[in-house]
Amino acid sequence: MAELTTVPGSRFPLEGASDADIGVNAQLSYTLSPNEHFGLDLQRAEEYRESLFLVLTKPLDRETLPVHRLVLTASDGGRPPLTGTMELVISVLDANDNAPQFNQSVYKVQLPESAAEGTLVARVNATDSDLGSNGDMTFAASNTFPPKGIDNFILNTKSGEIHLTGSLDFEDVRSYEIQIEATDKGTPPLSGHCKKSMREHYTVSSILNGFGECK
Repeated sequence: MAELTTVPGSRFPLEGASDADIGVNAQLSYTLSPNEHFGLDLQRAEEYRESLFLVLTKPLDRETLPVHRLVLTASDGGRPPLTGTMELVISVLDANDNAPQFNQSVYKVQLPESAAEGTLVARVNATDSDLGSNGDMTFAASNTFPPKGIDNFILNTKSGEIHLTGSLDFEDVRSYEIQIEATDKGTPPLSGHCKKSMREHYTVSSILNGFGECK
């Protein structure tokens, strides 16, 4: 059964039991082991003709409980009653109902002005509790401030690593902010967001530059 698309009230036919006795001894009733999500509906069209249904009573959530194991018990009308049991194993199919979640909403990094091109600035991390393509994700920089900062950094869309691709100038730009988005590959895709804040260190060279050249 699929989570989300299988709604409460959905009915699933079950094969009923049989009893070789006759009369009251062959009249069957059914019970289901205690659970929060399923119930039974027994419909009798004629005296010895009946239809048994498993009925969903509460929404399914694969991330909470991926497999439901139920015991169906059939009891006849004899005295004493005789019973038979069977196990129902219900696997919940995944739906894309969880957006990627970053392990922190804001990442703060300090970089020296002398940081070389190719320096690993940071690695952002996100998780998605869905399965398969619903849990696979890619990263993208959705916004950069100041806008020209996009030329100084590159984001690996698969690993979440951010590398320096240009030179830093403390007197020109003292800090950068990059909005990062993680999007899964489900249908429809879901996204999570975080912010990367980068600030340059004061260095000897930047202080000297601030006062002009030494003569």
